[in-house]
This record gives sequence, structure tokens and C-alpha cells, in this order.
Amino acid sequence: MSLPRLLIIDDNPDFGGHQVMAAHAMEGVVAAGEWEVLTLLQADNAKNWERLQVIQNKYPEGRFQLAASSTQSHKFQALRRYAETAALRGLSAQIAAYKPDLILVIQGNIEQGCSVFRLKGQLPCPLLSYIPVPHRHAEMGAKLGALRDLTCRGLYAIPDGFITISKTLGDMLVAYGAKGRIQIVENGIPLEPFQNLPTQAEAREQFSLPVDGFIWGQIGRIEFKQKGQDCALDLFLERSAQQPHEHLVFLGSGPDEAELKARVSKHSNVHCLPWTNEPAALYAAINALIMPSRYEGVPLAMLEALANGIPVAATDRDGMCDWLPAAWRFPYRDQAGGLRALVAIREADPAQLKSLQNRVLNGHSVSDFQKQFNQALAAWL
Repeated sequence: MSLPRLLIIDDNPDFGGHQVMAAHAMEGVVAAGEWEVLTLLQADNAKNWERLQVIQNKYPEGRFQLAASSTQSHKFQALRRYAETAALRGLSAQIAAYKPDLILVIQGNIEQGCSVFRLKGQLPCPLLSYIPVPHRHAEMGAKLGALRDLTCRGLYAIPDGFITISKTLGDMLVAYGAKGRIQIVENGIPLEPFQNLPTQAEAREQFSLPVDGFIWGQIGRIEFKQKGQDCALDLFLERSAQQPHEHLVFLGSGPDEAELKARVSKHSNVHCLPWTNEPAALYAAINALIMPSRYEGVPLAMLEALANGIPVAATDRDGMCDWLPAAWRFPYRDQAGGLRALVAIREADPAQLKSLQNRVLNGHSVSDFQKQFNQALAAWL
């Protein structure tokens, strides 16, 4: 008996964080062996091709095929798709040739990957969207965001269903007009990197950080508009006037890296570290994480911190609302609220923190995510 066919479409030429989880999902699907899988990728996204080819090579019997997508996502894709006659004709031919039982489109936001939405009335099967970040462009601070949102207004109502990563984000989809089934598949993280971490003293020596004192950290892409490192710095500097023995460390790289380094250069208790592909050891060095983000989905850094018993002060948004105690959260760019959250972190209840740690360790590994993703797909058969 032949397996049902799953067609996955990811025509984004840029590699984003949501594709990390999408790759985990694809590997889980292929490993389970319950679907025949074809993924259509944008030819210019070399990093995505490389990541998925590693998975393909682990399963040489041909259960996981990769091919170039006829379409490509751009800004204002909701409008551009109406001028994609040849590309859509090519995509339609790819769909017809494969005869899928389910189509899954990987969407960083509702605009990305929406070309296939134009074929909705011609599709031979349900259309499902995996969308970890369903925010509107204006919320994300995108250039011409309000205008782009106007062009995207009707897109949320098109898919037969959505897989997203938290209840708060699922409610957001409904508020924006989603009509299809909403399935929640929460993120998982690799736990192996945290199994043999150095001691705090060893980790601090490794990163050339002070051996003594309480250290706050922020890990990730250095981009003020989304991640808010400038806000974290302002919060810390105001707090450090009364807490001079505390330190703040930033680990990452990104468009605002030079500006951040210039701002911290005159503060001996603030440290900037270059990005590393093995950041796990930093969790052994720090005492708490700060995430003053404009938007996040469900941040992997938050799950990683909690898995290591590290409390997180974060904005009162997205998946942080589903995970963190109210006292640890604060409104976006609210200085007074942020300072109150930092105080709450220093006074955190160990039992509450332990409960959050157990929640990650006992239900949010990559294998947990893959199992739940497979169950979400199976519900469409």
C-alpha cells in the first residue's frame, strides 16, 4: 500500500529562524515513515537547501525529495502573486504531477509563501500553513508595514488550516481572519548541548566574564527594532546605579552590532561577545536572561534558558505570555515595568522556576515537537 503524499512549499529566498523548526519538523515526518515527502525550495536559499540535504542523505531510500520551486516570495508578495502567471503555471504543474494528499506551506509570516494561495480553488487536497510568526507587518515594524498589511488582509482566510506554536498566536490568527482549523504544536529545543555544561566559574572564564556577581544576559541577533538590545542596556544601566556589582552580557551579531558596541564601550560592567555556533556554555555563565523584544513567537532562547533553570525577564507578548509568570513580563519599551520585572527575577520563587524547567525538559525536546507535528499532519488524513 502506497504512502500518502505530502507536498511542502518553502519559496523564501532568505533563511529565517522559522525554517530551523521547519527542518526539524520535516526530519520528524521522514523518520516516522508515514508520508512520502516532496519539498519545493527556492533555488537561491543555499542555507535551506544545505540543511535539508543533510536530512535527505540520512534517508537514501527516497522518502524525502527536494526540488526547486517555480515561485519565489518577495516583499508585497500578496500583490506580486497576481503577476506570476508563468511561475504559478509551473507550480500548478508541479502539484498536478506529484498528486499530493496534503500541501504544507512554510510561512515566516502570512505574506511569505502565499503564491500557492492563488491556486486554492484548483488544489487536489487541503492547504495547510505552518506559521510560527503570524504578526502583521506594522506590528513587526516593517517598512511600509501598514500598506503591506492592507494587501494581506484576505490571506488569513484562505488556508484550510494553520499550525502555529502557542495559544496566544493561534488566537492572533483567528483575530486576523483565519477560518480554518488551528493546531498548536509548541517549539522544542535540542537538549543534548546542555547535558555536560561547564561549571559557572569555568564558563565565565571561557567567555572572559567576571567570576563573581550576578550576570544578566541577552542572546541572539543584534537588531534594536525587534530584539531591543538598546532597551536591555537602558534597563540595566538604570538598575546598576543601585546594583553596581551586577553585569550584563550580549552574545550575538547583526545589523546594530557596531552601534551596540559603541554604546557599551564606556561601561565596564557591560560585555559584548561575538556570536558562536555553540552558545550553550553561556547559559552556565549567566544568572538570568533579558528579552525586551518587539515580537518573538515562542523564542528558543527562552526555552533554552528555562531548560537550564535560568529565569527570563521579557516583554508581555506572544509565547512569553504563555510561558512566563506575569511578574517577569513587562510592556514593550516600558522602562518602569522592565525594572520591576528585573526585581521580580532577583526574587524569583525557586519552586516556580523548577516547574518551568521541568515543563521544558519533559515535553519540549525536538523529539516532542516532531511527535506533535506528525500528529497534527495525521489529523488531515
